[in-house]
Amino acid sequence: MPDISGMMGVMMAMFLIVPVLIVAVIGALIIWALRDRRTGGETAETPLTILQRRYARGDISTEEYERMRATLAKS
Repeated sequence: MPDISGMMGVMMAMFLIVPVLIVAVIGALIIWALRDRRTGGETAETPLTILQRRYARGDISTEEYERMRATLAKS
């Protein structure tokens, strides 16, 4: 008669591991979908917003800011 106890151990392990893996994959897919949706909904920054941020950080002088802002207003 074949040894069934070894096979029973493998079957029990599979019955425990497979559902855990399925839940983990589904959870990862849900997290990925939510993160993708959240970052995909952002709107692109306007050139004026970028210019204002650069000015606020001190990357450009007041004269440069005014000149660039006037150029943006023309276009």
